[in-house]
Amino acid sequence: MAADGSRRYGQDVESTGPSEVQRRIRPFAEAVADGRRELDETALALANVLQPDLDLIEWLAALDLLAADCPTPTRDGIIRFLFGSGLFAGDDSDYHHWRNSCLDRVIETRRGMPITLAVVAIEVARRVGVRLAGVGMPGHFLVGDPGDPTWFADPFHGKTGLTAADCREILERVGVSQWSDRFLEPTPNRLIIARMLNNLKASCELQSDRVRLALVMQARQQLPEFGAEAADATRALAILN
Repeated sequence: MAADGSRRYGQDVESTGPSEVQRRIRPFAEAVADGRRELDETALALANVLQPDLDLIEWLAALDLLAADCPTPTRDGIIRFLFGSGLFAGDDSDYHHWRNSCLDRVIETRRGMPITLAVVAIEVARRVGVRLAGVGMPGHFLVGDPGDPTWFADPFHGKTGLTAADCREILERVGVSQWSDRFLEPTPNRLIIARMLNNLKASCELQSDRVRLALVMQARQQLPEFGAEAADATRALAILN
């Protein structure tokens, strides 16, 4: 940690060249290609693309510590411990910042976007023997119980024990009027990573951060869902040449 308590996030991205891009992308590409990797490992490999030399072991250990501190290893107990207590919370003040899509940053600051907070919940739950899954509704991200399609939780707002009707009300509040029961189906880990990449792309575009956008576009090319963006990724990379 730096003297002021803030963490330094690697070298200046402005000095990033094509060879450095490939060095950063390689661990993420390997994580995506290996279907046996856990969600936390792949999410941290993605964070490493934007933060070179990130110590993945340090942040995996931080999740271990959170799991060890959880007093009630049940689905509701995990959500209450992490989010109902205020230990973690949604970042309303700087919601779209790219660091809110980086798992290490969310673990450190205890603030994040719905999807990264959901990843924290899923991975803490896995460590205590509870299976949770991401639920990627349009416009919001929840967690659910794959064995109980009637139970959901909203880490961003610190709520647990939600019903399907509650989830539908959440969507209506964010302006989504069309409903489908498919919105509550579990989201595979690869698609969780894809959605995190969507958030990162939108964040970098919003902040006119062309260097980090180039890195994100290269990371997106590691997933088949974004294969059609090859030309855009090449154009974005030109800023680093």
